[in-house]
Amino acid sequence: MTKSFDGYDIDTLLLHGGQAPDPTTGSRAVPVYQTTSYVFSDTDHAQSLFALEEPGNIYSRIGNPTVDVFEKRVALLEDGVAAVATSSGMSAIALAILNIAEAGDEIVAATNLYGGTYNLFSITLPKYGINVKFVDAEDPENFRKAVTPNTKAFFAETIGNPSLNVLDIEAVADIAHENGVPLLIDNTFATPYVTKPLSWGADIVIHSATKWIGGHGTAIGGVVVDGGRFNWNSEKFPGFTEPDRSYNGLRYAVDFGTLAFATKLRVQLLRDFGACLSPHNAFLLLQGLETLHLRVEKHAKNAQEIAEYLDKHPAVDWVSYPGLEEHPSHELAKKYLSNGFGSIVNFGIKGGRDAGRKVINNISLWSHVANVGDAKSLIIHPASTTHQQLSDEELKATGVTEELIRLSIGLESVKDLTNDLDRAIQAATGIGSKKTEITINDEGVIRWALQSSLYRAVENGQEIQRPKTLAIVGLSSNPARPSHRLARKMQRLGYKIVPVNPRETEVLDEKAYPDLKSIPFPIDVVQVFRSPEAAIELAKEAAITQPKVFWLQEGVISPEAARIAKEAGIDVVHNRCTYKEAQRLRGTIATYACEV
Repeated sequence: MTKSFDGYDIDTLLLHGGQAPDPTTGSRAVPVYQTTSYVFSDTDHAQSLFALEEPGNIYSRIGNPTVDVFEKRVALLEDGVAAVATSSGMSAIALAILNIAEAGDEIVAATNLYGGTYNLFSITLPKYGINVKFVDAEDPENFRKAVTPNTKAFFAETIGNPSLNVLDIEAVADIAHENGVPLLIDNTFATPYVTKPLSWGADIVIHSATKWIGGHGTAIGGVVVDGGRFNWNSEKFPGFTEPDRSYNGLRYAVDFGTLAFATKLRVQLLRDFGACLSPHNAFLLLQGLETLHLRVEKHAKNAQEIAEYLDKHPAVDWVSYPGLEEHPSHELAKKYLSNGFGSIVNFGIKGGRDAGRKVINNISLWSHVANVGDAKSLIIHPASTTHQQLSDEELKATGVTEELIRLSIGLESVKDLTNDLDRAIQAATGIGSKKTEITINDEGVIRWALQSSLYRAVENGQEIQRPKTLAIVGLSSNPARPSHRLARKMQRLGYKIVPVNPRETEVLDEKAYPDLKSIPFPIDVVQVFRSPEAAIELAKEAAITQPKVFWLQEGVISPEAARIAKEAGIDVVHNRCTYKEAQRLRGTIATYACEV
């Protein structure tokens, strides 16, 4: 690596590492070199490049100037000698293993792994003759016990997914080296801002750059960092010591020394498998790196607060977060992790799988997606998604229980995140936290009410789905009235309209009720189309009937009614139009003007 970045702090390397302003244009930002190929100066130049006699660009499958800056920057951040970017985190893991092992070889891996990695190791690699032995990484000696003459590498994650147990990197690295094999570490959950496994004895570091490095859910990518410290010049690794016929008989361990691993991975495996990172994705990942330190600190701060909140929640059986003193890896976390304990929090909800699914189906601010490390907060139920293909025995071994809910904590307000969680937990278990604060016009409440017209829940072990009920107080049967026009549109969106008007018997083919107390079934949203004075009495009535949301229609301005409903523990939306908000959340323009 260039020495020009020696001595810089990581905060500086995140913005400047591996890059100089473009010599031709002076561009300060890294340009996107959107090209497949590069012009050779003459035939001698081309021959020299293809023979690996000099560095340079040949074809973007094995190297690209934009990707090169990303690779150099990550290598600097991890204190490595070189890095190779790939199309995804999974391709990074697969290529790193294939760079070492072949048919007949074995890998010893920690059991506690991301579901995709577990699948690769337990199902796909054995098809190609590479056997993987899984061990409980909480005791490093388990790695030693699994070693055979065919063992070629150890593999583990810094922070295991999903148990969040922190690996004793130093101890496992020592055992690996005593047996003449490298330690490969997936450092995705920690990031180089939190820990650098190479400095603790690891030999190769891998990242799914899709996660915290990118940080915004916009680009998929992976990267493999070569520590340059492992001696590949051994009979145990013939791929590094024997001549490569595709490159005129060069031997990587002999001809490239400390760069042997990265060079072989690039010119052999990227060449042959083509799992390269695109220039545009490299640009997006570089943008993510520039704010990694700021985001990781906020992620970790939010995660610590949410873990402590859940730890005290009466509907939560257990919480797993390395920052909690009772976590089994807390002491290891203090040793290996700086700048926080990560941003993943796992918890077990009372009620098991059904309650877990019900929590997710009632969440609104959190996003239910199969990803982590986004600036936005994410939630998932691993047993039914990322790890659903595993047997009960495998689920137990990997630490995935039926009640486990995984949270990837984002950068939002902790108050808003915990309020949203508490609403969902209360819907799932009937138990809420007394500390939950009702916020008027909370975006999470609006999203819960209007992003979908369906109410989903699990009751008595059965998943149910029904239209959300919208009780419109003051709904008129006169098609010319604003309340009627709005109700008709909301009905078309899929809501069950419940007319509340003592002067009506039926509106829009639905039975009308004289007041809220007369409605014999649960109401999700009460929408008030009455005067501000009448809204106060309606709020008192709602305090008794307890709808999920008390909604004062746009133009119905009554702080007193909002206060009464709020103090009764009801979510309140004040002076907003349900139809306008529903259209906004669906990404369409509301041409209908709300009126009172």
